[in-house]
Amino acid sequence: MDKKTAHTEAGRTDKPKFTNNSAHNQRLKLLDWLFEKNSITTAQAREMLDVMSPAPRILELRAAGYEINTVWDNWTSEYGIKHRIARYVLMQKKPVDVNL
Repeated sequence: MDKKTAHTEAGRTDKPKFTNNSAHNQRLKLLDWLFEKNSITTAQAREMLDVMSPAPRILELRAAGYEINTVWDNWTSEYGIKHRIARYVLMQKKPVDVNL
């Protein structure tokens, strides 16, 4: 599989195709996930969306008016190490502002 196009949902045609990992696109990817699944952990954002530091993007989304709460989860890494990580939960849905 070509790493440039590899994605966990590569076969889906209803999702936007992101050609770069700008802060803008990271916010849109997070919103897309949150609108579909309602919450995301730091580990999921890194692994599934290629957003290595989701906290700043969530802060920016909050500043744009999205109500997103943080709850703390326990997560065990693939090495068996336990971590306390953030889970971001979308509390209210509003239309996506593409000018984020």
